[in-house]
Amino acid sequence: MEEKKINFETNLEELEKIVKELENGDVSIDDAIEKYTKAMKLAKSCSDKLNEANESVSKILKEDGTFEDFQEMEENDR
Repeated sequence: MEEKKINFETNLEELEKIVKELENGDVSIDDAIEKYTKAMKLAKSCSDKLNEANESVSKILKEDGTFEDFQEMEENDR
């Protein structure tokens, strides 16, 4: 888990750095395209990790030791 946290934070910091560089406007069009492409890959990586974490957190441990999706549990209670 610690490795994923470090990778997520490192990716997010790199993404923020690229965004600032692009917002500054002092990069050539070729560099901007390269940085934009890298930024999109970093954003996808961060998004995937957040989605994975969300799925893990949304599971509920039932009395029989199995996991159930929290949303399904709420819908079944209605």
